Amino acid sequence: MDKGTGTTIKVHHHIDRSKVRILLCDFNAESCQQILALLCQCSYKAAAVWSEREIFDVLNSEGPRTDIILAEVNLIMSNDAHLLRYIMSNEDLQNIPLIILTTEDHDQVSVTLKGLRLGAVDYLVKPLHTNEISSLWMHVQNLG
Repeated sequence: MDKGTGTTIKVHHHIDRSKVRILLCDFNAESCQQILALLCQCSYKAAAVWSEREIFDVLNSEGPRTDIILAEVNLIMSNDAHLLRYIMSNEDLQNIPLIILTTEDHDQVSVTLKGLRLGAVDYLVKPLHTNEISSLWMHVQNLG
């Protein structure tokens, strides 16, 4: 227990990243392959999808077994954030941490911020690096 705030601090000592299941959603094939390679290099279980339809299909079949969703900002926020709103309103999916993948493009900043307001837990700026990927497990509430 943290003495001044009354909140419990959760400490993760050793995490087996091979048990963390990540769904990568990126319509850019080159970017997707690079991120997938980093995820595998860090020992995560990763699956990739390239379209909104594929995301819906995978989430409807595998969603509750997914630990983290990494989603490209334009894919997750298209059609007035239809996909993000769907995830946040679905009882089986709303507790899966969703992390937005964005670039330093000025146009994407406001869209990314809107995504965070709508329920995304974090964002990462592409190109990604091993140190960012290796700590993704910290977003997972219950491992095991």
